[in-house]
Amino acid sequence: MTTPRVFIIRHGETEWSLNGRHTGTSDIPLTANGEKRIRATGRALVGDGRLIIPKNLAHIYVSPRKRAQRTVELLGLGCGPGVIPWQAHGELAETNRGEKGAEGDEDGKVVEGVEAGPARGTRALVEVTEAVREWDYGDYEGVTSKEIQERREKEGLGPWDIWRDGCPGG
Repeated sequence: MTTPRVFIIRHGETEWSLNGRHTGTSDIPLTANGEKRIRATGRALVGDGRLIIPKNLAHIYVSPRKRAQRTVELLGLGCGPGVIPWQAHGELAETNRGEKGAEGDEDGKVVEGVEAGPARGTRALVEVTEAVREWDYGDYEGVTSKEIQERREKEGLGPWDIWRDGCPGG
């Protein structure tokens, strides 16, 4: 029996992460470079004999944000468009499982930049849920830390600490 493990995977690069804007509930897509880097990460870490062995996965929890779902697709876990019926952002979270699992094509074809094939496929239960979504930045959504500090100074407030001060409207 294998030892249970938990992998926490952060989404790839977005335009807002590049320029320091706080991104929580906004549905910002991955950049081309973000997609390229996720594919490279998948090739390095996912597959038989690597850190993440898809056929050993039992559950995959993913945020409803498209950037998170696209990251899971591009990693090469064997789940993605046509295999797991991803839901659109904003719909109710639901649990999805492909009828025969998410094994991909027998010949290991690359579909939409996702490596597939029985060795890379997973039979994991995939759940799209708000429970693993990003922080709700409220009024600070899409704003840089510098801009937040400038706002706070105008309001006569001290330096911002997300853990102490939270996010108004979030």
